[in-house]
Amino acid sequence: MDLLVVVHITSSYDSWKEVFDSNPADRAAFADDDRTRVAKVDDNTAMVQLFNVDMQKMSEVLNDPNSPAAEAMASHIEKREIYKVEQMTPPGA
Repeated sequence: MDLLVVVHITSSYDSWKEVFDSNPADRAAFADDDRTRVAKVDDNTAMVQLFNVDMQKMSEVLNDPNSPAAEAMASHIEKREIYKVEQMTPPGA
């Protein structure tokens, strides 16, 4: 499953991105991390596109309060909005 995650940042984009790039969640354990894309919306919002996500494994990492990711991101993230992304045929095609 492919996802788009809107990340609401409490610190700053640059501070959050530094932690994201250090990869405390070990994204390769639950997604195709070589294809991960990150975009800055503004200083308090980022968009992350994840591909071939194993939802069960991702849930275990993101919801474990003792995971390295939880501790590393605690002071940077207010919330995440997660959307499923699917390819579709353009209308009228």
